[in-house]
Amino acid sequence: MSLILKKIETTTVDVPVQVPGEKKTATIQAEWKLHKWDDYRAIVDDQHAGKKKDEDLLEDLVNVSGIKGEDKKDLPFDKGLVEQLMQETYIRRPLIMSWFAAQEGRSQAAAKN
Repeated sequence: MSLILKKIETTTVDVPVQVPGEKKTATIQAEWKLHKWDDYRAIVDDQHAGKKKDEDLLEDLVNVSGIKGEDKKDLPFDKGLVEQLMQETYIRRPLIMSWFAAQEGRSQAAAKN
């Protein structure tokens, strides 16, 4: 199969979340805006230099799905949901790490049959 070089604006990646007290890992999906190499490196360098925080990466978050409330209904993607996710330590790191996965081309896993 040949590579077709094309512009890709966003990509969706699986975000595995280990919920404390649960044996099975939950998976949510995060859709991230993609960056060109030079921009990506600048963002990473700024993060290492302490000029950018995790929250700065959230500017690239287009959508989060696969999250239900206690009433078992899907929660809509909005700023409040993202703020809530970032306050949960067990979700925060996997969500931020998914930004790097998206930038590096690790796409959503194929659905299992």
